[in-house]
Amino acid sequence: MLKFTNVLVRDVRDRDGCKLGRILEQHDGTEAGVIAAARIATYRMYAEYSDASNVESRICATDASGKPKWAVSPNFLHLAEIGTDEASYIWGDLHVQNSRLSQ
Repeated sequence: MLKFTNVLVRDVRDRDGCKLGRILEQHDGTEAGVIAAARIATYRMYAEYSDASNVESRICATDASGKPKWAVSPNFLHLAEIGTDEASYIWGDLHVQNSRLSQ
């Protein structure tokens, strides 16, 4: 089975959430490397898909074992480990943020 180790995945979608494609970029395993790969993938996304939506097109990155590890925000300012509330919020789960505000 093919493993995607240290790969950033940009799931390209339009404004309505319809899947347009997928972009892959290698990263070096560091947080800075993940962010750099996300920037490159986003540049490619706009070049290859004219209808792409930055917000609807989620970004994740795998670790050295090929396991999905990080969620990346569309503005590249936040990187969170998958399975955390922050990663859920990055990927659009607004209930997480609302529950944090009410505490």
